[in-house]
Amino acid sequence: MVWRMTLKLKRKPYWVQIVAFYISSFLIVLCVLPLLFWADKPSDSTNGPDVSSWFLIIVLVPILETLMNQYLPFWLIQKWNLTRNKYGLYIFTSAIVFGLCHTYSLQYMIFAFSVGLILGYTYFFYSKTPKIAFWSTTLIHSLRNGLAFFIAAIADKANL
Repeated sequence: MVWRMTLKLKRKPYWVQIVAFYISSFLIVLCVLPLLFWADKPSDSTNGPDVSSWFLIIVLVPILETLMNQYLPFWLIQKWNLTRNKYGLYIFTSAIVFGLCHTYSLQYMIFAFSVGLILGYTYFFYSKTPKIAFWSTTLIHSLRNGLAFFIAAIADKANL
């Protein structure tokens, strides 16, 4: 089923593909929602993002995390003969690494793992053209971080 959807999506314009992956990155969280309620609660150690850190959160972090969590695992798995062309393994490994890089709480790690599945799949989807794979994955990550930053900044201004 996933491969049929992949083939259909490949026939769509690039902007439709990006929107589909972006929306999917929110929908997949619904699949792990029961685990998020079951897991420990995140600590309230921060009051939200500092407005001056927008460049770091929206631009720099997605570039570095795409490099570490999608590009590097894909490259390593492709170099190792036993795992070459094992794209499910790559997507799962990439998501685990992405989740482990977000250790604020168990809830957040589960949340990041689910988003990491979409980011890993996005990288795989465009992997025939590595530059497009890298920048498309970075774009989706940046859009997600941008929305989260915007919501947190608004909530902070409203003292919610």
